[in-house]
Amino acid sequence: MKKKIVSVMMAAAMAASLTACGGSAKEETTAAASAAETTAAAESGAETSAAEAGTELPNFEGQELKVSTFSFNAELLQKNVYDPFMAATGCKLIVEGGKNAERVTKIKETPENYDIVIIGDAFIADLIDQGLIDTVDSSKLSNLDSLYDNAKAPFGEQYGPAYTFNRLGIVYDKATCPIEITSWADLWNPELAGAIAIPDITTTSGPLFYYSVAQMDGLTPGKDDDAIFAKMEELKPNVMKTYTSANDTITMLNQGEISAAVLLDFSYTAAKSASDDYVWVDPTEGSYSGYNTINIIKGCKNKELAEAFVNFYISKEVQLAEAVDGVDSPVRTDVELTPEQAANFTYGKEMIDNLMLPDWAVINANKADWTTKWNELYSVQ
Repeated sequence: MKKKIVSVMMAAAMAASLTACGGSAKEETTAAASAAETTAAAESGAETSAAEAGTELPNFEGQELKVSTFSFNAELLQKNVYDPFMAATGCKLIVEGGKNAERVTKIKETPENYDIVIIGDAFIADLIDQGLIDTVDSSKLSNLDSLYDNAKAPFGEQYGPAYTFNRLGIVYDKATCPIEITSWADLWNPELAGAIAIPDITTTSGPLFYYSVAQMDGLTPGKDDDAIFAKMEELKPNVMKTYTSANDTITMLNQGEISAAVLLDFSYTAAKSASDDYVWVDPTEGSYSGYNTINIIKGCKNKELAEAFVNFYISKEVQLAEAVDGVDSPVRTDVELTPEQAANFTYGKEMIDNLMLPDWAVINANKADWTTKWNELYSVQ
């Protein structure tokens, strides 16, 4: 079995830089240094640009924000977002990372412990339904007009914007996979018996995969669920793992335990450095997409500071720095990337204007029932 030595070496490193549908397996909590303790970072043009984004910000000396976010790419976020924002405002950011579902539970239990939540679409919809997300004054977001329309207010004008898009696809190892994969339907090929990993229904990408399976057969989630689960049952012989962590899934791919996996695009961006044999597939039937959002928790004591942070996060300088470093695809219309920088990102007007987005109202209304059926089907995984 052909594997590059770097694949094994990268497996451990990816735990710190990758998330997918659930984030890092280990929660990380970081108390970010105060602005006075941060050091100037000017080693790249992206770093300098991110710092310049805060030159017109008010002084918030002595104030703090508690941020709940993903665990992945913590060092790059510190460089591109946290340090420049603290240096510009004099505030202190306290950053806590973890899996989406775990973070939602914590916010529900103790919302007073958080001010900002940076999280995927399904999970912010849940927090909105629970009445835990505060409104945002769009007049305070000077950068909002520069976003693609579908990023400005994905859950209503009173809530925060999306700051990145992602899309679901298939990654396979051409050195071990017995077939060439071009479509969702190929995952049902008997030659892939026990060789694929798919996202659990409770993850960020789980509902996107559910919608993809439905769309493949002309079915409608929420109406044709029995037929969709019948199709999922036909896939079961090929499923080695239903995953909650993309980190673990990439490790399985690196170690040859699976030949293909259903993943979000940014997972492949990091995974491809492990092997030249990994192939990204935008399935011929189309790809459903999701987005990550930034919002304010209800009860935030320093709301003006929180709104400044939201606006900073979607500034051109920060969006460019994050894209250049391979962290997130930009949602601003004025961020231009080279083909190499944009590789595998959900990027550009044509792609973003034609995104296939699921109905999160349908997902949240049916998720409990889908989870029960999913667990009955894949309980042995």
